[in-house]
Amino acid sequence: MWAQENDYWQFDSDNDGITIYTREHKDGLVEIRARMFTPTSYGAFLTLLEDSDNIPNWIDNASHSRVLQQISATENIVYTQFSAPWPAKDRDMVTYSKYSVDEFGFTLAIKAAPESAMAEQNGYIRIRSVDATWVLQKLTNGTTLIEYKAFADPGGLLPNWLMNKLSKQSARATFHNLREQLPKYQQYTHPQIDE
Repeated sequence: MWAQENDYWQFDSDNDGITIYTREHKDGLVEIRARMFTPTSYGAFLTLLEDSDNIPNWIDNASHSRVLQQISATENIVYTQFSAPWPAKDRDMVTYSKYSVDEFGFTLAIKAAPESAMAEQNGYIRIRSVDATWVLQKLTNGTTLIEYKAFADPGGLLPNWLMNKLSKQSARATFHNLREQLPKYQQYTHPQIDE
């Protein structure tokens, strides 16, 4: 029974309008789910997400990000580097992302890209098994529900309890930063999104 993935999310914390849930994933690591309500358009969120130079200002511990390949108007291969807190070593990841918009909202799915997308870089431990989703749903009161679910195996030798603690802290910091950055992008529309 322990080998089965736990389908039940457990409440972790609710602070400053940001709610964090966790659930057991595999090998003692947890999957994170973060939620908040904030006013934003889908186009503003996507414009923020595609602004690679600004990624370090809101994604916790991200030090660099760039698109390696644009596969289509809605699909990218992205390389991101992370500065890890001591005693961990810096990490990087190569991801495939694809977004869509339908009557239910905006969805961005992120998976680990094929290893052939980019060779491992000196000085970085590659994050593997990346599986994340951003979901945005506009509400009638002028706000938008933003939900992020993510699991990644950060690799390296840190104990699981520490990696799980850092994952929760990072999700909260990312959402806090996202809420600060989004107002700067509200004047933007996105050519692929009709709102």
